[in-house]
Amino acid sequence: MDTQTTALLNNLLATRRSVRSFSEELMSLAALEGLLHAGQGCTSKDGGRTAPSAHALHPLVLKVVVRQVAGLASGVYTYDSRAGTLSRSAEPIENGVLNSAALGDEKWLEEAPVVIAIVAERALAIDRFADQQADGLRGARYVDFEAGAVAQNMYLAVTAAGLGGVVVMGFDDVRMKEALGLEPAFFPVALFCAGHALK
Repeated sequence: MDTQTTALLNNLLATRRSVRSFSEELMSLAALEGLLHAGQGCTSKDGGRTAPSAHALHPLVLKVVVRQVAGLASGVYTYDSRAGTLSRSAEPIENGVLNSAALGDEKWLEEAPVVIAIVAERALAIDRFADQQADGLRGARYVDFEAGAVAQNMYLAVTAAGLGGVVVMGFDDVRMKEALGLEPAFFPVALFCAGHALK
């Protein structure tokens, strides 16, 4: 890595912080697309992504709760990693619903222009790695590790874009699954709130 690239990376790592207060300024569609690509973008013809995945299983999907993005209607979207596109999958989630599934008062779940849900087809990973650990904990560990890599990528991406973000993991899994309207096979692992930081 050259000196300039090293300096840029070190600056991103040093300035990355969790932001829990967001302004009402619209997020640009380009910024959202960059954030999603950082988290789960496809980087090779064989389906490799920006975040590592055990045995290239890729059990994660990004669901995007859009509230205030320029040129994009409010609602819930699914990110297609291979195509790098968003497709609208549900109507907007009512105010207060996400926070009602949280374990504390996570008001940023309601105030952030965008909330990206990192969701996993957890059974896929548990079954795939059952020969390594029959109780399923090995597969679950791989899912959580992968989700952590996705979240860190998005933290660095929002920092590079001059935006703010924060990860939320304190929620009731079943209630959050219902709040997000997830398909039966998918469960939420973490939520990433993003937008312009309130100054």
